[in-house]
Amino acid sequence: MDFGHTLDLVTVLNAISTLAIVLALVFTGLQVRLGNQSRVDQAAIAVIQASQSDNWTRALDLLSVLPAEARPEDIERAGPQIQHAVFEFGVRLETTAYLVYMRLVSVEVIDDLMGGVTLVYWSRAKRWAERERVRTGNPKFLEWCEWLADRITERRAARGHEPAHVRHRGWRE
Repeated sequence: MDFGHTLDLVTVLNAISTLAIVLALVFTGLQVRLGNQSRVDQAAIAVIQASQSDNWTRALDLLSVLPAEARPEDIERAGPQIQHAVFEFGVRLETTAYLVYMRLVSVEVIDDLMGGVTLVYWSRAKRWAERERVRTGNPKFLEWCEWLADRITERRAARGHEPAHVRHRGWRE
Protein backbone atom coordinates (compact mmCIF):
# COMPACT_ATOMS: atom_id res chain seq x y z
CA MET A 1 0.00 0.00 0.00
CA ASP A 2 1.31 3.40 -0.97
CA PHE A 3 0.58 5.78 1.99
CA GLY A 4 2.12 8.76 0.22
CA HIS A 5 -0.33 8.39 -2.64
CA THR A 6 -3.28 7.91 -0.22
CA LEU A 7 -2.29 10.98 1.76
CA ASP A 8 -2.16 13.02 -1.43
CA LEU A 9 -5.65 11.80 -2.37
CA VAL A 10 -6.98 12.69 1.11
CA THR A 11 -5.38 16.12 0.87
CA VAL A 12 -6.86 16.70 -2.57
CA LEU A 13 -10.31 15.57 -1.40
CA ASN A 14 -10.09 17.86 1.66
CA ALA A 15 -9.07 20.76 -0.55
CA ILE A 16 -11.98 20.06 -2.91
CA SER A 17 -14.40 19.83 0.04
CA THR A 18 -13.08 23.09 1.48
CA LEU A 19 -13.33 24.80 -1.91
CA ALA A 20 -16.90 23.51 -2.33
CA ILE A 21 -17.87 24.91 1.08
CA VAL A 22 -16.25 28.28 0.35
CA LEU A 23 -17.99 28.48 -3.04
CA ALA A 24 -21.32 27.53 -1.43
CA LEU A 25 -20.87 30.31 1.15
CA VAL A 26 -19.97 32.84 -1.56
CA PHE A 27 -23.01 31.75 -3.60
CA THR A 28 -25.24 32.03 -0.53
CA GLY A 29 -23.87 35.49 0.22
CA LEU A 30 -24.56 36.62 -3.32
CA GLN A 31 -28.09 35.22 -3.16
CA VAL A 32 -28.75 37.03 0.13
CA ARG A 33 -27.40 40.24 -1.37
CA LEU A 34 -29.63 39.88 -4.43
CA GLY A 35 -32.60 39.11 -2.18
CA ASN A 36 -31.94 42.21 -0.09
CA GLN A 37 -31.64 44.37 -3.21
CA SER A 38 -34.87 42.91 -4.52
CA ARG A 39 -36.57 43.72 -1.21
CA VAL A 40 -35.28 47.30 -1.37
CA ASP A 41 -36.48 47.63 -4.95
CA GLN A 42 -39.92 46.27 -4.04
CA ALA A 43 -40.20 48.70 -1.13
CA ALA A 44 -39.33 51.64 -3.40
CA ILE A 45 -41.96 50.47 -5.89
CA ALA A 46 -44.53 50.20 -3.08
CA VAL A 47 -43.79 53.78 -2.02
CA ILE A 48 -44.16 54.99 -5.60
CA GLN A 49 -47.45 53.13 -6.01
CA ALA A 50 -48.83 54.52 -2.77
CA SER A 51 -47.89 58.05 -3.73
CA GLN A 52 -49.58 57.64 -7.10
CA SER A 53 -52.97 56.64 -5.69
CA ASP A 54 -56.05 58.76 -6.18
CA ASN A 55 -56.55 59.13 -2.42
CA TRP A 56 -52.98 60.35 -1.93
CA THR A 57 -53.31 62.87 -4.75
CA ARG A 58 -56.73 64.07 -3.56
CA ALA A 59 -55.44 64.47 0.01
CA LEU A 60 -52.43 66.43 -1.21
CA ASP A 61 -54.66 68.68 -3.29
CA LEU A 62 -56.88 69.36 -0.28
CA LEU A 63 -53.85 70.08 1.91
CA SER A 64 -52.73 72.80 -0.47
CA VAL A 65 -55.46 75.12 0.84
CA LEU A 66 -53.84 75.19 4.26
CA PRO A 67 -51.17 77.77 5.08
CA ALA A 68 -47.64 76.77 5.97
CA GLU A 69 -47.29 76.49 9.76
CA ALA A 70 -51.05 75.94 9.98
CA ARG A 71 -52.59 76.01 13.42
CA PRO A 72 -55.05 73.34 14.54
CA GLU A 73 -57.81 75.95 14.28
CA ASP A 74 -56.92 76.53 10.60
CA ILE A 75 -57.43 72.83 9.91
CA GLU A 76 -60.70 72.70 11.84
CA ARG A 77 -62.03 75.81 10.08
CA ALA A 78 -61.17 74.28 6.72
CA GLY A 79 -63.73 71.55 7.43
CA PRO A 80 -63.99 67.80 7.89
CA GLN A 81 -62.81 66.98 4.38
CA ILE A 82 -59.51 68.80 5.00
CA GLN A 83 -59.17 67.22 8.45
CA HIS A 84 -59.64 63.81 6.89
CA ALA A 85 -57.03 64.64 4.20
CA VAL A 86 -54.49 65.67 6.86
CA PHE A 87 -55.10 62.43 8.73
CA GLU A 88 -55.12 60.17 5.65
CA PHE A 89 -52.00 61.69 4.14
CA GLY A 90 -50.22 61.37 7.48
CA VAL A 91 -51.14 57.72 7.92
CA ARG A 92 -49.80 56.89 4.45
CA LEU A 93 -46.64 58.94 5.04
CA GLU A 94 -46.09 57.09 8.34
CA THR A 95 -45.60 53.85 6.41
CA THR A 96 -43.13 55.45 4.01
CA ALA A 97 -41.17 56.96 6.90
CA TYR A 98 -41.00 53.62 8.67
CA LEU A 99 -39.64 51.98 5.50
CA VAL A 100 -36.87 54.60 5.54
CA TYR A 101 -36.19 53.95 9.22
CA MET A 102 -35.92 50.21 8.55
CA ARG A 103 -33.54 51.02 5.68
CA LEU A 104 -35.79 49.33 3.15
CA VAL A 105 -35.88 52.60 1.21
CA SER A 106 -33.17 55.24 1.50
CA VAL A 107 -33.87 58.73 2.75
CA GLU A 108 -32.21 59.89 -0.49
CA VAL A 109 -34.83 58.12 -2.61
CA ILE A 110 -37.70 59.48 -0.54
CA ASP A 111 -36.23 62.99 -0.52
CA ASP A 112 -35.82 62.86 -4.30
CA LEU A 113 -39.31 61.47 -4.90
CA MET A 114 -41.35 63.22 -2.25
CA GLY A 115 -39.16 65.25 0.07
CA GLY A 116 -40.82 68.52 -0.84
CA VAL A 117 -44.28 67.05 -0.38
CA THR A 118 -43.24 65.62 2.98
CA LEU A 119 -41.97 68.99 4.20
CA VAL A 120 -45.05 70.81 2.89
CA TYR A 121 -47.30 68.28 4.61
CA TRP A 122 -45.46 68.46 7.93
CA SER A 123 -45.43 72.27 7.93
CA ARG A 124 -49.21 72.13 7.73
CA ALA A 125 -49.84 69.17 10.03
CA LYS A 126 -47.20 69.61 12.76
CA ARG A 127 -49.13 71.80 15.19
CA TRP A 128 -52.32 69.81 14.66
CA ALA A 129 -50.44 66.53 15.29
CA GLU A 130 -48.84 67.94 18.44
CA ARG A 131 -52.27 68.97 19.74
CA GLU A 132 -53.71 65.54 18.85
CA ARG A 133 -50.90 63.86 20.78
CA VAL A 134 -51.90 65.80 23.88
CA ARG A 135 -55.66 65.46 23.30
CA THR A 136 -55.53 61.70 22.77
CA GLY A 137 -52.71 60.96 25.22
CA ASN A 138 -50.86 59.27 22.35
CA PRO A 139 -47.36 60.73 22.01
CA LYS A 140 -46.75 58.42 19.02
CA PHE A 141 -49.40 60.01 16.78
CA LEU A 142 -47.76 60.75 13.40
CA GLU A 143 -44.36 60.17 15.01
CA TRP A 144 -42.83 58.76 11.81
CA CYS A 145 -44.02 61.74 9.75
CA GLU A 146 -42.16 64.04 12.11
CA TRP A 147 -39.12 61.75 12.09
CA LEU A 148 -39.02 61.72 8.28
CA ALA A 149 -39.49 65.48 7.97
CA ASP A 150 -36.60 65.95 10.43
CA ARG A 151 -34.34 63.57 8.44
CA ILE A 152 -35.12 65.31 5.16
CA THR A 153 -34.52 68.73 6.73
CA GLU A 154 -31.17 67.53 8.15
CA ARG A 155 -30.17 65.97 4.83
CA ARG A 156 -30.93 69.16 2.93
CA ALA A 157 -29.10 71.30 5.48
CA ALA A 158 -25.99 69.11 5.16
CA ARG A 159 -26.03 68.61 1.39
CA GLY A 160 -28.08 71.47 0.06
CA HIS A 161 -31.02 70.92 -2.20
CA GLU A 162 -31.48 71.55 -5.86
CA PRO A 163 -34.53 70.55 -7.87
CA ALA A 164 -33.99 67.52 -10.11
CA HIS A 165 -34.23 69.59 -13.29
CA VAL A 166 -31.26 71.67 -12.09
CA ARG A 167 -29.21 68.98 -10.34
CA HIS A 168 -29.46 66.50 -13.22
CA ARG A 169 -29.57 68.83 -16.20
CA GLY A 170 -26.46 67.19 -17.69
CA TRP A 171 -28.01 63.71 -17.63
CA ARG A 172 -27.80 61.81 -20.90
CA GLU A 173 -29.20 58.44 -21.90
